[in-house]
Amino acid sequence: MIYTYKKCKTEAKFGNKEVSVIRKEDGACIPFDPANRDYQEYLAWVAEGNTAEAADGLTWDSIRAKRDGILQSTDWTMTTGASVDQAQWAAYRQNIRDIPQTYSGKTPDEVVWPTQPSTAGPNS
Repeated sequence: MIYTYKKCKTEAKFGNKEVSVIRKEDGACIPFDPANRDYQEYLAWVAEGNTAEAADGLTWDSIRAKRDGILQSTDWTMTTGASVDQAQWAAYRQNIRDIPQTYSGKTPDEVVWPTQPSTAGPNS
């Protein structure tokens, strides 16, 4: 399958640097992490001469899409046998789910995303 990508709006908490892209076909949020297979596919796509679509201004729909992409891309942390601290991941995922309620009455630009827990196992 051929994928296309869209840049995420930069966030002040990350020094206004790009830290992820959205894969448009499935809404997956892909962090700029060299260990991430999806990020490696994105880099190969860019190396082929492709360019990610520019980021939109933030809307509540884009916040929900990012939230849904994060949840989808971290579902594996809740599976039996996942070698991560599942309690930390469960709390992180709940914070992600609660973003719209936590920031109700505020603008999408005010959303501060929680820090993702380590993917290293609890006994690492």
